[in-house]
Amino acid sequence: MMVMLAATFTFLAVLPAAIWTLAVASRPADARLRSLGAGRQDGRGLDAIPFDERVIAPAIDGLGRRLAAMLPGALVRRTERRLVLAGRPMAIAPFFTIVAGMSSVFVLAYLLAVFTSAGGSPAPLAVMAVAPFALVGAILPMFWLSMQARARQRVILRSLPDSLDLLTITVEAGLGLEGAFKQLVDKQDGPLADEFRQMLREVGVGKTRRQALLDLADRIDLDDARSFMNAVIQSDELGTSLANVLRVQSQALRVRQRQRVEQEARRAPVKMVFPLVFCLMPSLFIFILGPIILSVMEFLSG
Repeated sequence: MMVMLAATFTFLAVLPAAIWTLAVASRPADARLRSLGAGRQDGRGLDAIPFDERVIAPAIDGLGRRLAAMLPGALVRRTERRLVLAGRPMAIAPFFTIVAGMSSVFVLAYLLAVFTSAGGSPAPLAVMAVAPFALVGAILPMFWLSMQARARQRVILRSLPDSLDLLTITVEAGLGLEGAFKQLVDKQDGPLADEFRQMLREVGVGKTRRQALLDLADRIDLDDARSFMNAVIQSDELGTSLANVLRVQSQALRVRQRQRVEQEARRAPVKMVFPLVFCLMPSLFIFILGPIILSVMEFLSG
């Protein structure tokens, strides 16, 4: 039993790392299609495709799809939404495979610890208490995904005013809206430039500019970005001066950011109370009262 648990634990400990490497490198389906196309162009066939892209990646993708089919639809849609907000670090199927792998690793680690501490004969109640560990292992990837989404939104929010300034300058120089977006994509890097680049691709394949801008606002999911997209759409439909609209939006965005900074500054004293009470005050009591307590103890013992 111990040997089987150790072997299974080792396998499941390595599995999330392998899945993570494959998912971050590229989406399994995209990598497999590229490899198939390259193999056929070279005349080498399927034998030239690496084993991980030919066997492991499709297996991981299939397992993740089966897990997603068994989960509630609301959870799957919410996870897909978070993946979009995080910049699509991986597809939905590999992510759920990582969730299952992490949950299994935590469960097996707990069982291994229980069997080891009990000498191979643990109590049935201790063996059955694996649900919290499985839940923790499943929550950790979800928590990581939420942190990635929030971090990406913060980066987009910080880069939005400069992007609006660049759009304003290019529009005032005589470029159209799509030309201004192309200049923005060429001159800047980061998540916001990537989203504008995808928007230009969608317009290039036939999607209307209005729908592409609305989809861009949905992918970013920020009130400031949504307000900017709506203003650009309204200016485009009504024929008003786009440069004036962009200038007004840029100024309003900087005002809102300044207000958010001031709001966070007002919250700082309240946030400092808990570290002050739980970290600083005990240290002060030790340094102030420690010598007094030692002197009293020496006096009473003498």
